Formats: sequence, structure tokens, C-alpha cells
Amino acid sequence: MKNYIFVGLGPHAKRIYFPFLEKYMDRYDIRLKLLIELKSQTEKTTGYLQSRKLVPERILYLENSEANKMGTELDPVACCEMNELIRLEKIDGMIISVEPKAHKMYAEWALKNNINILMDKPITAPLHPSSDRLAAQQIFDDYAYLEHLLEQSTSKYYVMCQRRNHEGYTFLHNYLNSFVAEFGVPISSMEVYHADGVWNLPHEFQKENHPYKYGYGKLMHSGYHFVDLFSWIAQINFQIERARPETASLYTTKFTPNDLFHQLDEITCEKLFHRPEISDFYKTYKQETYESYGELDVQTLLQLKHGPRVVMTGSINLQQNSLSGRGWFDLPEDTYKGNGRTRHERLNIQVSHFLNIQVHSYQSVEKNAEGIEPGDVGSEDHFDISIFRNTKMVGGKSFEKFSFGKEMKELNKENASYLGHNEKARETTLLNFVEEKEDTSEFRHHKFTNQLLSGIYSSMAEGVITGNPQVAMAI
Repeated sequence: MKNYIFVGLGPHAKRIYFPFLEKYMDRYDIRLKLLIELKSQTEKTTGYLQSRKLVPERILYLENSEANKMGTELDPVACCEMNELIRLEKIDGMIISVEPKAHKMYAEWALKNNINILMDKPITAPLHPSSDRLAAQQIFDDYAYLEHLLEQSTSKYYVMCQRRNHEGYTFLHNYLNSFVAEFGVPISSMEVYHADGVWNLPHEFQKENHPYKYGYGKLMHSGYHFVDLFSWIAQINFQIERARPETASLYTTKFTPNDLFHQLDEITCEKLFHRPEISDFYKTYKQETYESYGELDVQTLLQLKHGPRVVMTGSINLQQNSLSGRGWFDLPEDTYKGNGRTRHERLNIQVSHFLNIQVHSYQSVEKNAEGIEPGDVGSEDHFDISIFRNTKMVGGKSFEKFSFGKEMKELNKENASYLGHNEKARETTLLNFVEEKEDTSEFRHHKFTNQLLSGIYSSMAEGVITGNPQVAMAI
């Protein structure tokens, strides 16, 4: 039997956690002892659970207080309820899928009570890190605090960063790790690019799900995955002493809601949509209201150094102001996977003069692309890895291509629960949590990620405060 506490039934939890828990509920005798949500979500929660096979034994709806929404302190009613639950029963884990402002307080409770954790990324989200130096530093301080609690706990702590369990990225990581170990040459360059086409209209920036009004944006939304991907791959170099980074220098630029309102101005938006809500927004629009809002796009150039020497140069380019499939004004019920998000993802990795690996994964529409073969460019399943080698120096084939998305689609054609290559990786992480197995996305593997994330936000904050977004940090 597996008894869980579930915190937050948002879009990601509904799409990923609940269906996969239901898939394995009979095998592991999974039971949801408690679901915690805000009272404002009562109707949505009740409606969703009516059609589910897995039903919580108890639902606790918390007051829509400022403390609960902002995650400043654990609600005493929730604390009492959870304390009583663990007094009466063995609780095997807690799934934390609330807005990340509230992550820390639930993780703290679980770690202090030796409860296993499965948590959405990011680990924590302090307010206004893109414009406040102390908030940017708090990202890593929060990590260090939770790391200390984990060291005193028997908990296992998993972070849902599915690319660490993605078949294609696992293959790439193993390939690079072996190559670097064999030839003793570090990764010299890495470019990470992700665009997801999240298009919010001017009057939609007050939302609570994937918000901007708290001073963070893309980096704390899907962007965390790609800072983590960069970090995970960059750590391959740590096996070479002279390549182990001691410092990093970063330079970051950002694109904000005010920039979007200038780029797609009132006249342009009215031409596109012919709706009074647009002119209503601009009648009361004040730039200063949005000055502290979080980023839509962020571009970071960084160098990792050993002493005075550059070991690796990298770029992380993350965009929401990018190709979208949205062609409507009114928001659909499902804004997570139903509002035109179109994913374009690529990596370009160089190992000096000897190896180049490229990843390409491009969708043409959000889902169900008609007339495109599974695995082809533009399909949901497109995920190709191309490998180029200097065969005169390192042997092997000069070029190889691996189409993981297509292969995985074919292998899972009889699997009714298969949602795609990224979702399959999420399922792996969830299963490892259920089975309490070792996982490459456990909390302890995210230290370098949170150092970089804190550094990138520090760079943004310096740009706001001083006009110079260049920072240096110790690793």
C-alpha cells in the first residue's frame, strides 16, 4: 500500500500526476489520504474528480488568505490535519504541485517529518528575483536550507525535471560522458534554446497560474528545465580536474510585458482581435504597474572558468514571445495544453575540434498535427539527435542520426496512456518516486542548477539596478 498527500490540483497535476497514479493504483495499492487546495478552486476540483477512478479520502480546502496564496507560512489548519494524519497512518509521500511560492513550506514540513517528496520545478520562487538582488540570492539560499533539512531527514526528494529521464537526453548524456572520459577533452561550448509560444494578451497578465506579477516568469515556468539541462550536461566536465569550474561569469538580457505591449501595441491588437477589452486595457495601462513583472524571454551568455581560463562557453536562450498556435481571443478551459503553446527546442554542443552533437525537436502545432508523420519535423513526436565526429582523430562514424521521438511513438503505439516522449520521462520519474528508487532528478542533483538560476536572476537584477547585467559568481 502507498499512502500519499497531494498538494495542489492544477493543470500539470491533472494532465500528468493523476492519470499516471491511476494507471498504477492497483499495482501499488495507491491511496490519496489527503488533497489540499484553496477554496477558490473548489468547483474546478470537484468537477475534475467526478470522473476520476482515484478519489482522495479527504479534501481540505484552505482559505484564500494572503499567507496561503503567497506561501509565507504553512496554514495552521493544514499543519494540524497533516500532523494528525501521520500520527494515525504511515504516509509514504507528498506530491507538491502548487504554485512554487508555496513549495518551500510544504517541503519543509515533509522533510522534518521524514516524508518522501515529489515536487514540480522550480524548487522555490522568491518574489521579484528579476529586479531584487536579495530575492535572486534567496533562490540558492532556499536550496541550501532545504539541503540542510534533507541531510537531517530520511526522506527521498524528487524534482520533476523530466529531461533527466528522457530517453534521448539520457542517451546524449551517456554518450558525452563516455567521450569526455575517453579522450580527456571537456565540453567546450553549449547552446540551449527553447521557445514555447506562450501568448498572453495584455489583459491576461494578472493570472495566478504561471504568473508574471510576482517578478518571475519564463525562467520559473518551463525555463527551469533548460537551465537544469544545461547544468546536468555541463557537469560532465567535472570529471576532469582542470575543467571543473571555479567561477562563472554571466550576462543576461530580458524581454518583459511592457516590451510586449510596445511591440504589439493597441492599434495592432485591435486590428487582430476587434475586441473592446483591448482598448479597455490600454485606457488604464500604466507602464510603472508592470515594471516589476517577470520575464517573457531571457538570453544568458555565460563562461565557466577554472582559475583565469575559460573551460566552457554557453548560451541559454528561452522565449515565450515566439511562434504560437493561438488564433483566438477567449481563453479555453485548458490553458496549459490548449492555448496554442508550440514547442521549439534545440541543443548544440561542441567538444573542441572533435565532436558536435545537436538536438532538434520542433512542433508545428500544439497537438495532433494532421498530415505529418509521427517523428517528422512539426509533429508532436519530433526529437532527433545528430552526431558529428572528427573521425581522423577520434574514430567512429563521421555522422549518425537518431530519431527518438519516432522510435518511441512506434514502441508505444499500443499503449493507451502514452502522451509523448516528454510525458514518458515524467512517468519514469513518478514511478521512481512510488518505488523509492534512485533517480537522476533527485533534489541533490539540482545544486548547480539553482546556483546558475540564482546567478541568472542576479544578472537580470543588476541590469535593472545598475544598467550593467554582468555578474561573476563562485561555483
